[in-house]
Amino acid sequence: MKKIILSAIAFLFAITLINEVQAQQFQQGQVDLNVGVGLVPTFGAGDVGIPLSVSLDYGFNDQISLGGYLGYAGSNDNIPFLGKISYTYLIFGARGAYHFDLTEKLDTYAGLLLGYNIASVSLENSTPGMPEPDAAGGFTYSLFAGARYHFTEKIGAFGEIGYGISVLNLGVTVKLK
Repeated sequence: MKKIILSAIAFLFAITLINEVQAQQFQQGQVDLNVGVGLVPTFGAGDVGIPLSVSLDYGFNDQISLGGYLGYAGSNDNIPFLGKISYTYLIFGARGAYHFDLTEKLDTYAGLLLGYNIASVSLENSTPGMPEPDAAGGFTYSLFAGARYHFTEKIGAFGEIGYGISVLNLGVTVKLK
């Protein structure tokens, strides 16, 4: 797991060495859509599926963005004498970020997510008389840090570290505006 995290960080910063790339700084009015997969899930037990996330960031000025977030994860576990338990986690919320002007090769940022976690559980009970487990969920928050690198004017890659649907998210970013 440490190797995955270190490899992702090394990749994000290694691309700053490419000389023939346009500036990456975040700008007022910019809209970025991120679609990612989690590599270090924070929810689930047993057979954990791949966490998925979608976020949208709108630049209110050259340093501040606000937007939305949606994340999903699921897992299954077989517990002796109880049965198969399936968990699903859905996080939705608002996020804000401060964009740092560290290098013109990357859009680097850090921020806060405030949201709600809807957790559900279902049991294929193999033992008669066992009660169904209760669903859980509630208010959630996350601090995150990330970077975006655009290969073209519109398409790029992003990586984020923080507590959310996954500790490490990597994916594609599309500059909508």
